[in-house]
Amino acid sequence: MESSDVKFSVSHLAAQAVVFAVVERARALGVPRSVAVLDASGVVMALCRMAGAPLVSTEVAQSKAFTALFGPSPPSEVLPPGVARLPRLGSVGAGLPIVVEGRAIGAIGVGGGTGEQDLECVQAGLAALRETGAPREQSAALWERRAGVEGR
Repeated sequence: MESSDVKFSVSHLAAQAVVFAVVERARALGVPRSVAVLDASGVVMALCRMAGAPLVSTEVAQSKAFTALFGPSPPSEVLPPGVARLPRLGSVGAGLPIVVEGRAIGAIGVGGGTGEQDLECVQAGLAALRETGAPREQSAALWERRAGVEGR
């Protein structure tokens, strides 16, 4: 018997599409960056540090994505007293959740530039997912057909 509680998550193919879109936007802006894409559980699905991006930017990108997925909204909001702070939970922006059907199925974080530039790159990653139309693991085969990568 199938469970009616299906957990959607970002596929590895969707994560790669996000990385590609973020790198392209970063190139256009002329600032190397790092990008992290997490699944619904906060596990890294894709991580890329462009040549020339600060070494710490990979950690920053992961923390921004983690905060977007599990942190307060907006991220600058201070956690109430008594709430445990997780090591990756920060108070900086430039990370956004990937939301499908009202559920966060993952998150994107970018580090290496100004907050505004990083956020522009995150938005480019989200736009790439909207264009492919299939960020969920269950839709990976459909995404592959649309992206022309089936069987690779």
